[in-house]
Amino acid sequence: MISTQGREDMAHDSTERLIIGIDAGGSKTKACLALAKPLTIAERSTSDPSLDWTQSIRVIGTGESGPGNPRSVGFDAVYVNLLDAIAKAFQGAGLEQSKAQAICVSMAGVGQADQRIPVAQWVEQANLADRIRVSEDVTPIRWAALWETRHLNHSSLHQASSHSGGKRLWNNSVTLISGTGSIVSATKDTPQESTSQAHPLLEVPLISMRVGGWGYLLGDEGSGFAIGLAALKEICRAHDAGDEFSPMHLAVLKELDCQDAIDLIPRIYTQPIPRAKIASLYQTVVQFASSDLIAGKLIEYASLDLAELIVSGASRIGLRSGQFGLAFSGGTLSGKSPLVPTILRHLERMQMSPLLSHQVSDPVIGAVVMASVLDEASGTRVE
Repeated sequence: MISTQGREDMAHDSTERLIIGIDAGGSKTKACLALAKPLTIAERSTSDPSLDWTQSIRVIGTGESGPGNPRSVGFDAVYVNLLDAIAKAFQGAGLEQSKAQAICVSMAGVGQADQRIPVAQWVEQANLADRIRVSEDVTPIRWAALWETRHLNHSSLHQASSHSGGKRLWNNSVTLISGTGSIVSATKDTPQESTSQAHPLLEVPLISMRVGGWGYLLGDEGSGFAIGLAALKEICRAHDAGDEFSPMHLAVLKELDCQDAIDLIPRIYTQPIPRAKIASLYQTVVQFASSDLIAGKLIEYASLDLAELIVSGASRIGLRSGQFGLAFSGGTLSGKSPLVPTILRHLERMQMSPLLSHQVSDPVIGAVVMASVLDEASGTRVE
């Protein structure tokens, strides 16, 4: 969770800039208001570990609103929720709303660059900030992992990171998001940057590769939807075989207000397909994972699918076992998710273990960091 500064710490010097990070996801939109101190010329040219870059950003307020995926609720609803979340962040900071120096909007459902252009245009017309950045929802996870692991005292981490506060590790990393859907993003230093000593908050060009993210009809392996759908198929299989329903079967049926398997047909074959409800069945499967053989197998199969996505991304971009960071995010990978340790076990067996794995607690901080690194010359940036 993101902690905010107390009201007594709200005073800021003239060098600090007001910035906004937005995480617009399928279920909610979160805004984070922060004060950021720009990098000096000296800081831009060094990675001296004695420079406490972790104090360069101070979160002062957060706000939440409704869904932020335009593919699910439409752009008009998304924009209303964006404004509402930002207004609540200013209220939480005890400030009147004003134009920020920079904003980064990270949004689900806009995987292609041309899909993000209208979002950037709307942000500009709404006069929310001088400098604007619009991103898909994967890249901020890597920045959030960098921020959340900044205080780790891990000798191998520092060695792999070239004393850059974890930056080198997270430049060479794999990000896995698994919620309703699933996707992997892998990044790697370019040959020119592999030996550089840049400041942790100075952006450098990276090679990137995305795997998965094909949606519930073509992919989304290991996702909440995939697990929920697999549980429903198990109910249908048990019905056709004349098997007695297990406790997990009965719990899933109850969750859908169904008395028997035959009731699933009118419940599932509706328009639109209840994707979120099917994905939420993941929680029911998890409840029985340790006591129900079938539920345990569903978790095992899903974790294997996700591990294979990670290996595909890491292998295609040229990452090696023990030399990259692995960031987890999404509803099925949060908290004490049984998927995470099982994924790591599969990766070890596949000889593609990360040097460090981290469950990102709040992706919006990644958007805040991305806003903070927009330089003074930046205008509107769509990536």
